[in-house]
This record gives sequence, C-alpha cells and structure tokens, in this order.
Amino acid sequence: MRDLLATVARVGADIAAGSSDPVEAKLRRALHGPLGLIHRVDRLEEGSYTTRRFRADVHLAGGGRHSVFVKTPSVSPATRLTVEAAGLSASEVRFYRTLAPGVPVRVPECLHASHDGTRFMVVLEDLNGRANLPTGGDACTARQALNAINALADLHAFGWGRPRRGSASGWLLAQAERERALGAWLRVPLIRRGLDLAGEQVPAPLAVGLLRYARQHKTADRRLSEPPLTLIHNDCHPGNLAFAAEDQPIFLDWQMVRAGQWARDVAYFCALALDPADRRSGEGLLLDRYRRRLHAAGGPDLAAGDAHEAYRRHAAYALEAVIVTLALGAAPRAVIDTWLARATAANEDLKSLEALRLPA
Repeated sequence: MRDLLATVARVGADIAAGSSDPVEAKLRRALHGPLGLIHRVDRLEEGSYTTRRFRADVHLAGGGRHSVFVKTPSVSPATRLTVEAAGLSASEVRFYRTLAPGVPVRVPECLHASHDGTRFMVVLEDLNGRANLPTGGDACTARQALNAINALADLHAFGWGRPRRGSASGWLLAQAERERALGAWLRVPLIRRGLDLAGEQVPAPLAVGLLRYARQHKTADRRLSEPPLTLIHNDCHPGNLAFAAEDQPIFLDWQMVRAGQWARDVAYFCALALDPADRRSGEGLLLDRYRRRLHAAGGPDLAAGDAHEAYRRHAAYALEAVIVTLALGAAPRAVIDTWLARATAANEDLKSLEALRLPA
C-alpha cells in the first residue's frame, strides 16, 4: 500500500514539473551505445493509450538507417498514473533486461530499456514490413492459433515453478500481488463504469455475475491464482502478437508479465483472439494440443478434466479485462466492441463465472 502511494506521489510530482527534454534527444542518447552517433530522428506514426508509442527512422551519422518502435509514458496524466501505480512500465523494462534473452518464444529485439521510477523508455526493433502485424480486433487463423498455443506451452514450461520469493524472478510474484492490491481498490468502480459504457453489449445476467465477481474479488483471486504458478504474458490478444514466416508468433507488449496460472494466458487468448464460432469448434483441440506440448517441453502432465475446468474459470478474467479496458479508455472503442462480443460469448458458452463457484 505504501509503495503504491509513493509511486503515485512521485509520478504526480513529475507530471506537475513537466519536462523540457524532447523525446528525440532522449532517443539519441538511448541509442548512441547500440547504434552509434545519430544524425537525425524522423518520427513516423504515433498513438497513445496505456503508453505513448511511435515508429521512427533513425539516421546514423556514418550512413545507414534503422527503423525502431519506441514506447514512452502516456500523454494522459491519469493513464500515466494508473500505469505506474500498476507497475506496468517497470515490469516491461525488467522483462526485456532480465528474461527476454532466455525465454523460448520470439520477442522483439530490444535496443534500450530504462525506468527511473517516474519515466521510462523502451526501444524495440520495428517489425513493420517484416512481420504480419494484426490489429487488436483481428481474429487469428487456425494456423496462427495453433502456433500461438504451442508457443504459450513452451513459455509456461520454461517458467513452471520459476517465480520464487527471494530469487531473481521474485518480482513476478510481487507484480501479481500488486495487481491484487489494486484490484481491491479499483475493481468494483472500474467494472461498474465499464458495464455502464458497455450497456446492452453485456447481457444483464452476465453483468450481474461480473459485479458479484468484482465484489468477491478475494475469493475469485484465490481461485485464479493458486499454485502452481508459471511465467505468463497476461495480455495475449491479436494486437500484442506479430506473425513471422509460416505464421510463427512474436510476442509483443510485456507490460502485464507476471506470475500466474497457465490457464489465464490460454483462456484469454482463445476468448479474445478467435471468432466465437472458431473458438467453439477448436478450443477443445487447442487445449489438448497445449497439454501435450506443455508436457513435451518439460512441464507437468495436466489432467484433461482439470485443465478444462481451469480454462473455464479463467475466461472470466478475459471479460473483466475488456470491461476494465473500456472503463479506462485504454483501447479504441471499435476494438473493445469486438473483444466484448467475443468475451461475452466465451463466458456464456463456458459458464465461466459459475465455474468460479462464488457465494451468492
């Protein structure tokens, strides 16, 4: 609690003070080591949701050009405070500096990652033109879905039992605890606001169940975060994936990385990345493939029935995440509307809130 308040106070003071240091100047300094002396920086497409993001062409003094993707704090003070209070930018920097070189899934090459407590900058290779970059509202094809599920199994096998207190990966557990602490404060008001904005897009019985889920967050969190835990991406939707040759996935945006149950990634991906008809016909096959791949990669041999029940329960988080994103205005409304349709269908089909067995 004290850490959260201290973070908000630091970032609030930094926002109030402002900055006279242009982003281009920071980018020049950040890239001087990996790329050399920079002649100029041409900024290209730009947008701001949870973070401010832009592509840039970096022209080197000795000739040559590099295209990069840059992430810095959101231009919205409220969003910036929320992101820092949740520890998201610090987590992404930590991931790229400590875990990215060893994970068995492809991630963008990181040229720079820094966080000073109030501000951050992450500079990655620009995949535009070198990989297929879906938008958040796109649906994955059958081959893309199969490859993503295989990659998630590899990631989870690598991380199985890895998050341990007192170890170099202990921060993954701390980040999960931070999420639960923020949820105790914000889950009910954010879900109420998100449901108000969603209106009839969320059927009334599902809205009632989601509010009960929010009010009983301690029970829900306990059932969704019991060991065994692994390393999870925690935000695996099409907008956070790129696909290279033969539809092999590249996992983007590691802000939400933390320790968690494997089923959160799998259920979240299936609920948000697949059209409902494709999910209904293919989720059983994908879940079976995940179980086999996890075991083959050195993870546990999950029982089919237990895996299915965990998958059902965790689809509830997919709906919660979309409703909270809507409340925060952290994604384009057209994308959120697509996610809402998919997440509500998944929760109704799987009876996910009922699977949590929350008290009436």
